[in-house]
Amino acid sequence: MFRVTENGYEYLMILEVQTRPERDMARRLLEYTAMQHREFGGPVYPVVLNLTGRLEEESYSFNCLDLRVVTFNYRAINLVDLPGAGLLQHGPVGIVPLVPLMRHEAPGEEVLAGCARRIAEAPPEWQADLYLGLAVFSSLRFAREVILKVIEVSKMEASPLFDGIREKWIGHGIQQGIRDTILDALQENLGFVPEGLEGRLRAIQDVATLRTLHRRAVRARTLEDFLRALGELAPEKN
Repeated sequence: MFRVTENGYEYLMILEVQTRPERDMARRLLEYTAMQHREFGGPVYPVVLNLTGRLEEESYSFNCLDLRVVTFNYRAINLVDLPGAGLLQHGPVGIVPLVPLMRHEAPGEEVLAGCARRIAEAPPEWQADLYLGLAVFSSLRFAREVILKVIEVSKMEASPLFDGIREKWIGHGIQQGIRDTILDALQENLGFVPEGLEGRLRAIQDVATLRTLHRRAVRARTLEDFLRALGELAPEKN
């Protein structure tokens, strides 16, 4: 919520941020707007920011018998409709973490790399929070493996907000690193990596299991040796 004054006109702007469009959003926003209007005693400007997806409606109303009880209008902003390239180059650095969710012609990894470069030019005391924000918001669109290729965990660790998600991000980075070493070991020993194996390894989250599989991959002399160990340690679910 923001208190705004424009040319002497004072109002409240309330901002509802949604990961994706929700069915009950309009009714929830109506309730919140009415509460703020009652407390503030003045005009309220409601805004919905959609991080993913597209909200087409900007109004809500309902009737009872022959009476139009409510007509409620709000402003919807869909990040997917905003041109991201210009904002990446010239927008405030504070909005850079949202840029990967906007409209782009460039490939996703290229956009992420551009965002990381822009954050690297920000004041040092801002960078950890901006890198963390970039990683978190980007995870709504990209796999964490893609994000961690661009943003090192060490760049986020200085943010006080990182402690709440430390295990999630660091753990995932460790897991993917072990998966990569398993595939490298098989490529070295067998000369190829069987199709579909990478996806099967991605489904394994337990670090101890992945480390055991890495040891088996290093010792494997045939594909059957490794697949037997994989079946014992992480049976496929029917």
